[in-house]
Amino acid sequence: MRRTLTRILLPAVLAAGGCAPREGSAPPPDVVLITVDALRADVLSFAGYPRPTSPQLDALAAEGVAFTQALTSFPGTSPAMPSLMSGLYPSFEGVEAWTKTSRHGFNELESPEESEREGLSDTLVMLAEVLGAAGYTTLGFNTNPHLDTSTNFHQGFAEYEQFLPYLNEVRSSRPHPLLGAYPPADVVVSAVLRRLDRGHDRPVFLWLHLMDSHSPYLPPERFASLFRPPGATLTDLEINESLYHLLYRQQGSLRAAERYPSPEARGLSREEFMTHLRALYAAEVRFADDELGRLFAGLRARSLWRDALVLVTADHGEELLDHGFVAHHELTGLAEELVRIPAILKPPGAGPAARQITELVRMVDFAPTILDYAGLAGAAGSMDGLSLRPLVEGRPMAPLTAFFSTVRYGVARDARWKYRLEKRPQGGGAPVERLFDIAADPQERDDLAARHPEVVDEMRARYLDFVRRLNARVAAGPASATGAGGVVDDAERDRLEALGYLQ
Repeated sequence: MRRTLTRILLPAVLAAGGCAPREGSAPPPDVVLITVDALRADVLSFAGYPRPTSPQLDALAAEGVAFTQALTSFPGTSPAMPSLMSGLYPSFEGVEAWTKTSRHGFNELESPEESEREGLSDTLVMLAEVLGAAGYTTLGFNTNPHLDTSTNFHQGFAEYEQFLPYLNEVRSSRPHPLLGAYPPADVVVSAVLRRLDRGHDRPVFLWLHLMDSHSPYLPPERFASLFRPPGATLTDLEINESLYHLLYRQQGSLRAAERYPSPEARGLSREEFMTHLRALYAAEVRFADDELGRLFAGLRARSLWRDALVLVTADHGEELLDHGFVAHHELTGLAEELVRIPAILKPPGAGPAARQITELVRMVDFAPTILDYAGLAGAAGSMDGLSLRPLVEGRPMAPLTAFFSTVRYGVARDARWKYRLEKRPQGGGAPVERLFDIAADPQERDDLAARHPEVVDEMRARYLDFVRRLNARVAAGPASATGAGGVVDDAERDRLEALGYLQ
């Protein structure tokens, strides 16, 4: 843990007395953080989805609290997950291109030497580092290649499982390039439980990242059959091939798109394709949910449940042709299906009565909340987020505003309004401001900027203040964020391409 932010955070941790409980106080809680890649907020049963996709998460929500208006920091893993773990917003202000060196969104924190490499700066202090310095055993289980050790995301984890032997074995024998794209939830949960059975010091910070709701959507048959539309004429693999045709065309990778037939070439209407695709996505969610139930039971059996803080959330959402696109991207200006994420929190102990919290909350608020419950609230002083503990415990908080900084867009979003600055409009030209009443128009079809100039002025002022704060957080000096990416080895390219990250 190094340089500017480390000098801010670590003294606060040490001043808090590590994890030694004060006389008469409860011991620090175990912390279980679960992130599910590309999980939409509206696909869970308790959120109103008409099919039984999430009985285990429904039960968790009934034991704790569910945030119904939680927003990510970015519609992509590389910037979103460091934001979650650091409590800081990613910044793409002044960045000209999304490259392997700029894609994580924290370039301004890098030293000149670090700007020449890919991955996160050592300056960015992560939640695992803070908890580890305070005496936690830190265990990470990662399944996303964008979060592997080459990106420096593992900072602070004493143990970091990446399932490479499993992936190498599966991919050496798979009959199709879309198969075996990531370790499935059953493999991950089994590995977590085996590790816990080997013993550990208390308290524990356990993080696991599941990829099942990320494309390709190829759930086990017992779950696919629960949701597959009657009379489906194509196999699940064929549907995914057509999904990747659309995905690669969307990315501009036309040669890659030609490897797979389009839905129309398969003889499917867009409606038939969308129905089967969404069924597969729902089945993947149900599979992950089922395995999370097995994890929860395992934690209970190992006395790691009642007094633990458990948080389940996502890195970002997913588009399933809501606006004509697939997967996650920046093409629609951060539409709600891409930025709204589930967030379910079970506080330590008996906790409050189960309820849904409708106030807007942000991804940057999760790390401060965890630190607050761990008795380390002072360590969150330099973070952009705030602890949500008052809301969890039924106390009021001032309304929050969420912000997004991307290469093409700047967004400010409160409980009602969504202001979008199109820095680089399609086809060029001057920047464009748009305004949407999200409460009344969640699909963002009616631009109200001309009718509510006073709201535009207010939201613009909030966004520009956010940008000023981003630009002020420079560590050793601003680094170039526009350099070309480095060489991708064959193994990494294979992993990324199987997940639709060809570019």
